[in-house]
Amino acid sequence: MGTTRAEAFRLIEVGRALEEMESGRPGPDDPEDDPDDAGDPDNNPDDDPDDDPPPAPKPKPKPQPRYPAVAAALDAGEISADCGAQIITMLDSLSPDVPAEFKQDAAAQLVERAKGLDATRFARVVGRFKAALDVEQHERNLTRMRSRRHLRIYENRAGMLVLNAELDPETAAPVRAALDKLVGDAMRASRDIPGLDGRTTDQMRADSLADLARHALGCETTTALFGTTTVVVRATATDLQHGTGLGEVDGCTQPIGMTTVHRMFTAGILVPALVGDNGEVLNLGRRQYPFSRAQRVALGERDGGCAFCGAPPAWCEAHHIVYWSRGGRTDLANGVLLCSHCHHVIHDQGWQIRATDTEIWFIPPASVDTSRTPRQGGRARFGTPRPWNTTRTGDNNGEDEPGAPPEPS
Repeated sequence: MGTTRAEAFRLIEVGRALEEMESGRPGPDDPEDDPDDAGDPDNNPDDDPDDDPPPAPKPKPKPQPRYPAVAAALDAGEISADCGAQIITMLDSLSPDVPAEFKQDAAAQLVERAKGLDATRFARVVGRFKAALDVEQHERNLTRMRSRRHLRIYENRAGMLVLNAELDPETAAPVRAALDKLVGDAMRASRDIPGLDGRTTDQMRADSLADLARHALGCETTTALFGTTTVVVRATATDLQHGTGLGEVDGCTQPIGMTTVHRMFTAGILVPALVGDNGEVLNLGRRQYPFSRAQRVALGERDGGCAFCGAPPAWCEAHHIVYWSRGGRTDLANGVLLCSHCHHVIHDQGWQIRATDTEIWFIPPASVDTSRTPRQGGRARFGTPRPWNTTRTGDNNGEDEPGAPPEPS
């Protein structure tokens, strides 16, 4: 087909899943009764008493798909072949110590999250599930990543300074947060005044890095980060107490282990966030229009960034679901983090948003989905699942059970 080896591998995995699905149905080689042979005496053993009827053939057991939820979704066209291949490849790569029922549970959850997502965004979700399924292996991977961190700086023949770096999540978190904040501010300014800023995103990032360096050298003109940029490190209180499970840090797509969480909680530039079963609920009513810093942190805990597409928190703004001018309250149930692009898409296309202190749902317009089936957003879709080697659904006060989707209005 002239494709890449990686794409060929994905297609083979999808083909195997569909083949497993098809193997449970009657195939073209399966014996069937032919009505035209009903009157043929040669085909009727009862007409010849001297012939013993042949023994009935033993039915061959039909092999079952390795991951029935994935095979069914691929067969029905509910998820893309790329997303299906990612699920299968990840589950097959897990340690033999991971129980089969955990894999099947993860497969079903991943199928639900994959619906409507492109393969690039979905790859981050798959990576988080892999970490949650095998926490010990993920901790070892983080240690290896930490040992391989590096930053090379050299000047090429054209006189340009070249930076080449690989950073582990703990090292990268403040770097990513600071650069994302400055780039996000520049992008919003460019949006508000078209034509004022003709830089590319990469050029904005380069200039932001230079601004940070100038500030570190004593320049007092760059103050955009102070008081406005927050890097949140989060973990459940139970996991932190027992030293098990996984945590998260803004700006990194992969979860971190509890050892790293403990270490980062002591850093003065980071905000520790302990999450309970239902999360913190902040409600300031109509006493102020802008969302406070504490409310933005709380929205970040629920949404994890753009609640619609999963973009980093620094690229997002806190928006009122019901406009302030129309009586909307400044609280979690009426707030949502959205990047600029998704904010425009939601308003231009007519999406509806339903939110609580712990969940957020997007109801598409009929032009996007005739059935207007609600789609869950925020951490419930893009975030790290609870590790499978800890308390699971039904044993944790319903923590892992999402609420019912709202009815479209």
